[in-house]
Amino acid sequence: MTKFILLINQVKQYLSRFKKQDKKRGSPKLIKATRKNVNILVLLGLGCFVLIGILGSMRAIALSSKVTHLETEIRKAHSTRLTPTTPYTDYRLNYYLNDFVAAYFTFSDKAEEQETQIETLNNFYNVTPTIKAQGQKRTPTSLVSAKLLQLTDNTALYQVTYKQKVEDKEVELTTGFSIPYGKNDKSYYVSGLPWYSSLTDVQAKDVDTDSALSLTATDNVSEEIHGRVTKFLTIFFSNYTTDQDNLDLVGKGLIALENTIFHSIDYTYLVEDTDTITAYTQVTFEVAGNTRSENFTLTLTPKGDSYYVTQLLHTIPNDYAKPEGE
Repeated sequence: MTKFILLINQVKQYLSRFKKQDKKRGSPKLIKATRKNVNILVLLGLGCFVLIGILGSMRAIALSSKVTHLETEIRKAHSTRLTPTTPYTDYRLNYYLNDFVAAYFTFSDKAEEQETQIETLNNFYNVTPTIKAQGQKRTPTSLVSAKLLQLTDNTALYQVTYKQKVEDKEVELTTGFSIPYGKNDKSYYVSGLPWYSSLTDVQAKDVDTDSALSLTATDNVSEEIHGRVTKFLTIFFSNYTTDQDNLDLVGKGLIALENTIFHSIDYTYLVEDTDTITAYTQVTFEVAGNTRSENFTLTLTPKGDSYYVTQLLHTIPNDYAKPEGE
């Protein structure tokens, strides 16, 4: 309303310009504006109002857009903070199926325990399976081990080893054991009778042996360097199996083995570089009277009159003796 009054006053001021003095009488005389001029002024005023409204609307839309964008960014940042960064794994199905396998392959030779065991087994089913055969025979069994081999959306395959009493002796059997299952919300159930199956041998056959690791190569490093490296490796592996503080002096970021005795260095192949020596070595350790061999690839850097391990790998590559670039 205030803007409208201000506009009227401006129109009046403009119209006052058309007043002029009467030359004869000397008294003021109002000269009327034409209708065309008035229409132009009115249109200009309305145009100003429309322009002001458009600019105000555009500013409001821009501010609203900025606020919406800011709210979106805040929600995104909040959601990011609340989202766990570690993957979530649900092991409940695995444990549930393990319990079913244990119940299925546990059957006592005592009649007073058998009824309870059968009831426990039937509780896993959503509906107790219909058994048409009459007078099924069950002999005492006990579970030895169960390994989950494969899990699909509705079936689990186990490798089961169990003991079963046959006549007067107990035999150990291994079989594939498939379990159909279903899910209801966050709970599981066995949806039907399980079945036995043969296990497939997953050991690879006819593998190319040309690329197999063979510790027979000899290097061209001098006996003097070999002697220094062997002396250092003996100290290193002694510390590796005894003392963390001493190990820190000869190796970077390593953890000493517990309950282990360094037994011997059985093979070493050295590769000299500009600033380092790579040692491919096989070592024997002893634990509680039993010995085992391990392969190592060690990167050694000179340190005074000795060396320092900057990298340790628990393997020897198949092409360790192949000259670089071949």
